[in-house]
Amino acid sequence: MLRKILFTALILFTGLSISLNSHAVYPREEHVMPASDDRWVPWPWSLAQPFPWQDIQGLWKVEQDEFVSYFALKVVRQKSTGLRQLQVKQYDGDTCRLLATGVGIENKQKVLAQMTSKAGTTYRVQLTAFKESDSPIPPLKGRVAVQGVMVLSMGALDNKGPEEMVHMQIMKVSAYLTQKTCMEDIKNQDF
Repeated sequence: MLRKILFTALILFTGLSISLNSHAVYPREEHVMPASDDRWVPWPWSLAQPFPWQDIQGLWKVEQDEFVSYFALKVVRQKSTGLRQLQVKQYDGDTCRLLATGVGIENKQKVLAQMTSKAGTTYRVQLTAFKESDSPIPPLKGRVAVQGVMVLSMGALDNKGPEEMVHMQIMKVSAYLTQKTCMEDIKNQDF
């Protein structure tokens, strides 16, 4: 199942589309997940830190090989229970167009979100915080200072463990949540 999802993501990433009579019936979906078979787990999962709710809100950027994406993370509270949730929006790394949305909840010091793309594909995103001293590779530094190292993991909904997901450091580029901030970040890289 995972190989089928990753194969589909790879096809979408390279810009190929499958047509069955009409493009209107089967619209081409933009790339929402990295398609890598290099699935080593670079962080010591047993050393996850408490989730940094005070630092998490803002625009975050993730890069791995050719995959670049932005994630707008907004903390909200449920009115009925008072529990914190994380609204997640994923933007394309080249155009800043909205790719997918979801809501995350905290579970065992990690936030798990189910994402749904504009074409209806669903997948899982997980955010985990680690101490810089526990990171086996140098931590990425974004434009906004945060405590620790954040790792974003992506994979199919039916994944049972971290070894079946793609893991990437994510860095905070802004405390603002708008597409305009995303476009400004892309422009700053083009010179």
